[in-house]
Order: sequence, then C-alpha cells, then structure tokens
Amino acid sequence: MTSNSEILSFVIITTIMILGLMVFTIIILLLYQKKQVGYLQHLESLKVDHENNLLQTQLEIQEQTFQNISREIHDNIGLSLTLAKLNLNMMQFENLERSKEVVISVVDLISKSINDLSDISKSLNSEAISHQGFLNALQVEMDRLRKLNRFKIDFEVTGQAVYFDSQKELVLFRIVQEGLNNIIKHSDAQNIYLEVNFDKIQIRLLIRDNGKGFCQKETEKSVHRNMKAGLVNMKMRAKLINGDMKIESNLGEGTTIIVTAPIL
Repeated sequence: MTSNSEILSFVIITTIMILGLMVFTIIILLLYQKKQVGYLQHLESLKVDHENNLLQTQLEIQEQTFQNISREIHDNIGLSLTLAKLNLNMMQFENLERSKEVVISVVDLISKSINDLSDISKSLNSEAISHQGFLNALQVEMDRLRKLNRFKIDFEVTGQAVYFDSQKELVLFRIVQEGLNNIIKHSDAQNIYLEVNFDKIQIRLLIRDNGKGFCQKETEKSVHRNMKAGLVNMKMRAKLINGDMKIESNLGEGTTIIVTAPIL
C-alpha cells in the first residue's frame, strides 16, 4: 500500500511538473512571438519613418533647386533684359549711327539671356564664370552699364587678387548683379561705385550709389517689395558661402552694401 501510494504521488507530481513545464514553454513561446511581432512592427515603423524623411528631404532639395533657378533667372537674365529695355528706350532714331550701336548692344544682351537660360541646366552658369574669371565678369557688367550713358561708373580692385573656388565666385558675382539690378530699378542714382578688396583671409565687396536711399528703421514701408526681395536674396547668398552682408542707407543719402566672405 505504501509503495503504491508513493508511486501514485510520484506520477501525480511528475504530471504536474510536465504540465507546468508545458505551460511555461507555451508562455515563453507566446511572449517570444509577441516580442517578435512588436520588433517587426518597430522595423516597419522605422521603414515608414525613413521613407517619410527621405521624401521630405527630396522635397526640400527640390524646393531649394527651384529657389536657386528662380534666383538665377531673377539675378542674371532679369538684369540683362532690363539693360536691353533701357537701351531701347534711349534710342535716338535721328542718329542712325548711335541707333545702330544700341541695336547691336540689345542684340548682344538678348543673346546673352538666351544663352544663360541654356546654361541654367549646366550648373547654373558656374562654368562660364570659371572660364571668364570673376574680375573679368565684373568688368563686363560695369562696361554694360557704362554703355547706357546713364551712370557714372567707378570700378576698383584693391589688394592682391586671389582666384578661389568657382562656386564661391559665382555666388559673389550674383550678389553684385543683384545689387546693380536694385540700383538700376529703384535707386534713381547717377553714380555707381564697386570695389573688390582682397586681403589674406577674406574678400570684401562694396557697392555704393548716390540714389534716394531708404530708411532702414522703416524697411517694410520704405523699401519697394522687389528691392526688398533682392536684398534678401543677396543676404541668403552671402550666408551660402559663410559670408556676411551689411546695408547702410538713409533717405536721400544713397545706399552702401558691404559683403565679406572668407577666401578659403
């Protein structure tokens, strides 16, 4: 009887232990499965987040590209067409020789605008600036303004000229173009002075006119919307090359724009 009782107890205990082990195993398997499902869901969430971030980045890059193209059209082509329009307005039909010169100049400006539109697809005309050279490109722009016989033009280069990164040269060139464009359209100036100063660590651009100027304390009211957009573009461009731009202007006293940027 004792032996049978012991055997029965052993069987019962063994069965309970086996059942407990089976339950424990099932619980472990369920927990593992739950954890695996959670892990897969986390991976899926990361994938979705990555795709969303990638899409957002692509949209930001696309928007930046559109902004760059818009600035290039506004800064470069807009200035050329403005000069062409001013040339046509100043034509003297009774003076055939002078009219012929104006027509030739306008044709050159329009041809340049067409070429620049084509160059937008080629690194936004950076190769042209690289081949022509920064200072030579500025000289060409100032010579075009002289042909208008509307402004007294002074262009000066000080310090030892340094040839640096073509992309930075392009940005600086566009800043000057924007400044000249603002002067032509909004300043009512007669004199334009451009200085390019080189030192060991930085380049400084100074663009000055003797136009009507504006009150900086009341910029929203006193600055024409398009002129303000031009100044904003210039500041943004300066920041692209780790540079800085300062504006000095008062009503009736003209405007001075100073841009500094590191050479390296």
